[in-house]
This record gives sequence, C-alpha cells and structure tokens, in this order.
Amino acid sequence: GGAGGAPGELLFQAWAPPLGFSTFEVKQQSPGSPWDPPKWPSGDPEPWIENEHLRVLFDPVTGHLREIQNLAKGFSLPVFQSFYWYNASAGDALCPQASGAYIFRPNASTPIPVAKRAATRLLKTALVQELHQNFSAWCSQVLRLRPGQPYLELEWTLGPIPVSDGLGKEIISRFETPLRTAGRFYTDSNGRQVLERRRDYRPTWNLSQSEPVAGNYYPVNTRIFIKDQKVQLTVLTDRSQGGSSILDGSLELMVHRRLLKDDNRGLGEPLDEPGDDGRGLVVRGRHLVLLDTAAAAPDLHRPLAQEMVTPPYVVLTPGPGPHLRQFSGLRRALPPNLHLLSVEPWGAGTLLLRLEHLFERGESHNSSQPVTVDLTTLFSAFTITSVREMALGGDVPLDSVSRLLWNTTTGTPKPCPLPRLDPRCVRLEPMEIRTFLASVRY
Repeated sequence: GGAGGAPGELLFQAWAPPLGFSTFEVKQQSPGSPWDPPKWPSGDPEPWIENEHLRVLFDPVTGHLREIQNLAKGFSLPVFQSFYWYNASAGDALCPQASGAYIFRPNASTPIPVAKRAATRLLKTALVQELHQNFSAWCSQVLRLRPGQPYLELEWTLGPIPVSDGLGKEIISRFETPLRTAGRFYTDSNGRQVLERRRDYRPTWNLSQSEPVAGNYYPVNTRIFIKDQKVQLTVLTDRSQGGSSILDGSLELMVHRRLLKDDNRGLGEPLDEPGDDGRGLVVRGRHLVLLDTAAAAPDLHRPLAQEMVTPPYVVLTPGPGPHLRQFSGLRRALPPNLHLLSVEPWGAGTLLLRLEHLFERGESHNSSQPVTVDLTTLFSAFTITSVREMALGGDVPLDSVSRLLWNTTTGTPKPCPLPRLDPRCVRLEPMEIRTFLASVRY
C-alpha cells in the first residue's frame, strides 16, 4: 500500500516520440490479492541495487549509500550520502544578522547529521529496484534504478522540520567522495552555462571570507558537479537550490529550511510556514546522480538536465483513449545536441520557432560541434512557406537590430553583415539560440 492510504502504484515502461505523444490504456482485470513486493533478507551481508549501467552498494550497518559502480566503463567511486542540518544563526549583539527567508547564515560550519543510521527496506522487481531509507520521522529517501537509466535517482521527502527545541534548521543532502577537487566545483548559472567555482575565492577581487559556509553557496538551477582528472560526479536537481562543495571531494544541496527569526530584509516574519495541518511544510524532490568519466559526462548531463526541466505531461482521462495511439510533430528526431525550445502560435498561419544548441564550446568531443538542420523538412504537421529570423524576444527582425559599437584603442569595430538565411541549412554554434517567425500551411 502506498502513502496516504493509496492502494498501490502501477508501473509500466512508457515511451513518447519527440514533440509528440503515446497513448496507453489501463484496465483493471480483477480485484486480485494485493501484491507483496519481495523484501531483501536481513541476513544479506551487503544490500545493493543494479541495472545494466550502474550497481549501487549500501552499508549493511548504517543503511547509507556507500559506492557507485559504472558497469559499462568498469570503474567505481566510493560515494557516501546523508542528510544534515545547519543550526541557523539567531543573531546576537556582535552580529545581529539572523538566518531568514533571504539570508542563509549558519552559526557553525559543521552541520549536524539528521541520523547516524537509516532503517532500510529493499524492493526488486523487473521494472524497478529501490532501497528505501528512513532517517527519522521527518526525513526519508528512496534510491531508485530503472532499466535503461544511466543515473541513480534519489527521491527525498523532508518535513515537517521539528523546531520544538527552539533551533532553526537548514537541511542539506551532502555527498562525500575521495575525489581530489582542490576546492573547485561547478554549477550552472542559468540552466545553460556552467561556471567553475572555487572555495573562498572570487575571480575579480581578493576575498576576505567571513562566512565559510554561506560565502561559498551558489545558486544551482539544474546541476552541480565535482571532478578530478578522470572521474566526474554530477547531481541534477528538479528545482533551483543552493549548493556548494564545503569539503574537498564533497558536494551538497540545500533541500528544506525552517527558521524562527526574521532576517530583517523586509518580510517581517520568520520562515516558519505552518502548512495545512499547522505542523509545518513537507517537501519532496529528486536528485539524479551521474557517475562518468570527466570527458564523457557532458554528453549525459546536458540532455538529462533538459529532460528534467521539460518532462512530458501526463494526461489522464476516463473511457477509451483517442484513436490515434501515437503521433510526432517531427519527421525525425533532432540531433542530440539540438533542442526545439519554442513552437508558439504567433497569429494566423504563423509560428514562432526557437532552436538552441545544448552544449558549450569544448565541452564534448562530438556534441560541441556546430550543427545544421533543415527547417523545411523537419515538421510533420505543417509545411513552412517562408521564414524570417528574429531577435531572441521574437518581436524585432534580426536584420533591423543595431547594436552599439564602441570606440576602442584598436579603432571602431565594423558591424557584422548577416548571412542570407537559408531555412534548408540553419546552422547553430555551441550555446547559440536562434529565433524564427515561420509562415506555415497546415
């Protein structure tokens, strides 16, 4: 039985074509007896889960994640993961700044473990292998592998955070590895560009670090990773979170907070929402963990992060589904380094199209190359009769955009002439987004 008295869950493998849909019909055959998933015998010396890509090992005593093995490439990395909380600063006479909705300011740089060990339960079926960890009454996690997934999925459930002890808490999920990272870690700055971060360092001024934890936190929109010369550990998020690498070889993400003081930034109340039942907020989210060689990692985390940001919609309807069981708006899938960012109606017979290159220059041996696509034969649902390239906003034709040209010591630069647009051969450079208004005939 599932949580909240739900009778259980239905698992089946589904697939949808690009820019399209697939329909699946679900029928109840007979009431049947409730299925009891196989449990792992308590005498097993070491619990583990695996699929064709990864084998994931756990500590038999504490129930913590212990090691991830990349089966395809034949290497492994010890990875420990657990939940901790920073004790929120309540401010004092010397420094009145408290942790609050806008400010993260722990009163010590060493976080406190939620629990020293987790109660575990193992589930293995043909469609999924899971290890369930229960750290406390308000902190649990499911580690999941499905066939075909080259990543480990961590689904965490946290809250209501207890504050009856009078301490505000900021909860993190921390991963620890023996990777030699020399104070460096990487976060995306906007879902696209990846930036190198260095602990206690700023590239443009000499930093005098007064906040050893908060001063090293950065926004993580979609991914954070650490690497050495050979191996990279990447964690993808399903929402924006704060993240850092406070210890070499580690990375952490902040997943929940509950605070008892206002931080004097205008909100005028502490970050202490009671929620529907008055007990505090519960939050559930997912982290995807990738272990790969540093050279091959972008080929995995780029498309996966895109998938996390734009997951397929699940639409449920009673009765028989549509007669059309499968449909794709494209005649063929785009190359893996290209993404169709926008298809929007823009008035009668007109569509706004945006294409983006998903990779940065030099990031991947194959995928960081420029790529060309034929717009005229790409779509199955309509025919493009004419195309005009627009500025990114879609409101101004690109050829009428005039950028400011600055006088420099080497003279005044000349504006670059735009090459003539050929919709049969649209070329995208790494990280480029191009926007088009297309007249179409259905």
